[in-house]
Amino acid sequence: MPNVLPDANVLYSRTLRDWLCLLANRSGPPLFHLRWTEDILAELVYHLRKKHPHFSDRQIGGVRDNIVRVAVHGRIKGYEIDPGLAYTDEYDAHLHAAAEHGDVQYVITSDNGFHDFAVAHDEFLGYEVYTPDDFLMLVHRDAISTVREALLEQIAYHRRLGRPFNLVARLEDAQAPNFAAAIRKMMQAPAVARALSCVPEGT
Repeated sequence: MPNVLPDANVLYSRTLRDWLCLLANRSGPPLFHLRWTEDILAELVYHLRKKHPHFSDRQIGGVRDNIVRVAVHGRIKGYEIDPGLAYTDEYDAHLHAAAEHGDVQYVITSDNGFHDFAVAHDEFLGYEVYTPDDFLMLVHRDAISTVREALLEQIAYHRRLGRPFNLVARLEDAQAPNFAAAIRKMMQAPAVARALSCVPEGT
């Protein structure tokens, strides 16, 4: 079962965070194990608080708690930073160290600098680096039924809220255009179309 480590810039997006958590927390055998570090979650909380200075503890800390709840055994700890590597950005050193120490197969990040670092050191990395869009498309290719399950869960959630929503537009805004196109096509499937017919106008 592959270990997947999303960067803070991925978890910062509620849309991407929701999809990753739903896919990791499927009803059947897991597709992948979602991993995290205190460094990553601290960075996430810092940027959430910076953008939303008036949010409550529940609104900020609750995000962290939900990730930990989904990946209850997913913490990577005890890693050491190798100062001798030529990092594109030294503040990404913890991500590389955690991925290697935690036996991670996939790192998901929107950081171009980390992608550059991975390309430059590809010969010795023990993991692959994906953009969120590419990783979600990988899951779609290999486990389309799980993607459909996660989509139906999101539709059911918004039905309970009773407010209009647009999952495709949100994915596009989150820089996941290919996965957004796949979800648009999936919404035409009979089971999904029936679920959508019961939600408020605007979907």
